[in-house]
Amino acid sequence: MVRKSSRAAAAAASAKAQAAVASNNNGFHHPKQVKAQGSENVLAFVIVALLSLSLWFITSPHHNNLASTVSFVPPDMTNLSHLPDYFMNNTDLFQSAFDDFYSTNVQPFLDRGRNAFNGTRHATEEESRVGHQLRLASVNSNGEDGSSTGAFAKHPIVMIPGFVTSGLELWAGRDCFKKHFRQRLWGSVSMARTFLADRECWREHLSLDPKTGMDPPNIRLRSAQGFEAADNFVATYWVWSKLIENLADVGYDGSMMTMMAYDWRLGYELMETRDGYFTKLKHCIEAHFESSGEKVVIASHSMGGTVVYYFLNWVVTDKKYGGGGGGKDWIEKYVHAFINISGTLLGVPKAVPALLSGELKDIAAMLPQLGDLLEQYFGRRLRKQLWNTWGSLFGMLPKGGDAIWGIGADIVVSNTTDTTKYDVPSPELIAGELLSTSQMKPLITWNYGDEHEICSAQSFPVDNITPISSSTIIEKQGFNHTDFTIPPSREWSTAQTLEHIFQNGGGYGPFLSSPNIFSHDSAKGWSEKPSSKDKRKHWHDPVATPLPRAPSLKIYCIYGVGLPTERAYHYKVDCDKAAELGSCRTSQVQDDETPSSVPQCNNDEESKEPPDVPFNIDSSIYDDAQNVKYGVLFSDGDASVPLISLGYMCQKWAEPKSSHNPSGIQVVTREKKHTGEVLLSDPGRGGPLSGEHVDILGNVGVIEDFVRIATGFEVEEKVDREVVESELKEIMKTMDEHPMGGLKRAIQ
Repeated sequence: MVRKSSRAAAAAASAKAQAAVASNNNGFHHPKQVKAQGSENVLAFVIVALLSLSLWFITSPHHNNLASTVSFVPPDMTNLSHLPDYFMNNTDLFQSAFDDFYSTNVQPFLDRGRNAFNGTRHATEEESRVGHQLRLASVNSNGEDGSSTGAFAKHPIVMIPGFVTSGLELWAGRDCFKKHFRQRLWGSVSMARTFLADRECWREHLSLDPKTGMDPPNIRLRSAQGFEAADNFVATYWVWSKLIENLADVGYDGSMMTMMAYDWRLGYELMETRDGYFTKLKHCIEAHFESSGEKVVIASHSMGGTVVYYFLNWVVTDKKYGGGGGGKDWIEKYVHAFINISGTLLGVPKAVPALLSGELKDIAAMLPQLGDLLEQYFGRRLRKQLWNTWGSLFGMLPKGGDAIWGIGADIVVSNTTDTTKYDVPSPELIAGELLSTSQMKPLITWNYGDEHEICSAQSFPVDNITPISSSTIIEKQGFNHTDFTIPPSREWSTAQTLEHIFQNGGGYGPFLSSPNIFSHDSAKGWSEKPSSKDKRKHWHDPVATPLPRAPSLKIYCIYGVGLPTERAYHYKVDCDKAAELGSCRTSQVQDDETPSSVPQCNNDEESKEPPDVPFNIDSSIYDDAQNVKYGVLFSDGDASVPLISLGYMCQKWAEPKSSHNPSGIQVVTREKKHTGEVLLSDPGRGGPLSGEHVDILGNVGVIEDFVRIATGFEVEEKVDREVVESELKEIMKTMDEHPMGGLKRAIQ
């Protein structure tokens, strides 16, 4: 998937060095034989304990003590063949007997073992955590031990979590959910219980009003607050908790760091309109600065990076233009560093199928086995309706257009052991003109139909780019029927795909809120004046909006690489369903003239919201050599965000005299090559060297970088050095040298 790099030796040395640190962090003991032996010992202990307790319970004379509370007749141990019947006939007696036996003998035994194990484990974890080690580190300029203290809390920290990783609590709801007041409908074990108990009520409460982008009538969900909002997602599935624990090791606590969680469903502009989020974030940073006398470190994860970028542009913009009114020097005065972990700076292609057809890669892959069950209970139509009300997904659509995403320098088209080739459109000029967009790499490839069109024009309208101009239909039905249509072209470029999503509005038409608060036209955004009322539509887009002035600010782009990540899609069309919906649409258009002729194309529930679409990801497309699996084409990244989005802008900002970084902010890229492993001490996660999108928050290298930046401990020597493990620079060179590609073309 990823080309062999000329830096292989350096990468191996780096991985070895990180492994040395990892072996002493968070209770991870790297030698595989130790892990294997540990898991075998635990399994053997469980088996032996269960067998021993069972035999002891049946044969020991202590069972006679149970006779005082129940009428207990011991089994005939001379004829073991009767034991099954004996247990079946004495179920109630054994239940009572076992409860008494368990509470008296087994539970105290397990408690003693657990307490002993936890005491040892916690002591070992504290000693081996990166934060603990950095606190005890002591070096002088000559590298000798004992001359100075190690890392200790210095810069206050404000944490901005990412998409879906923080809890949402119910503050007002409809009758079906009023009993869940102040309980989490998202981000807790109760989330699954409430969903399964009443799927439709749960969806209704998780949805936003499609026209306002904010609360539906009589429903209020708000973000959980404090560290508990995003330290763990569900139960012990950690998100920020490992970082928080390591920061505590060097002296941080609630007085020097804050988790600024938010309602991740909202479009960024509406986060301020409804909740005053950016105003509160501004005041939080100012308060930390005033109380500590130190500039603040802003740390974000995933979509949180895009939220921070929006904030940095909002805070320096005058209030009369919709900004925070902090002035052009606000960032320079209050912010020391921006730690951008796994940031979605240029968006994520996976937002496209979520909005287009209510699909995710994992769901498409399950279709052959589990898809039917999932579709019956919470199908694509329901997911699509829900997700199209979330403005945040529109803010995470790919940015920069075909100049960034259409060159395809990062797309592998031949995955062999000898070489990896990239499919890049020819840079040749045709009659003095640049190549057309049809020669760019598509974001969506449509399958089925003949070579000229997807479905028959006689049975189904195919003009998808121009919306139906029938405001009467939209007002009466609440959705736009252009969502049914399929283009005559078999390929959609990034620009064409985004044009469809923004014009169609998920079937809600031009009244959907999100397309009105975001813009996917980076070139237009770059040309907009800061005083323009439309400039705020581009504050989340680093292609369209340069970094604000802050010459002493440092930006650290830290992310994982080496994992297959969604990049483009193959879709199939159900032409029969398309024709049926097209016929329905034709009848409804005629209804404007003849109201009595309207057929009932949908049931009552469907008529209130956009119906299903006649297309979905074609999970039958599988070509391992082309890195296409279940209809999804993969490139390098962190399994959620492609490499281009993670690292391209960070590299462009770091270039001398960059027009996108006019004040010369120092930007450092720190890639973490994924090395995953399954550990008994942290089941279900990727291990201490994982580069996976969420697991990277527990990566020992990331934790070390983070602690050093926040404390200022040996930052210049250990952190302020670029580490690029991927083929990012080669990919960028290909993009930037192409006459249709690169940042300059994206803003023209």
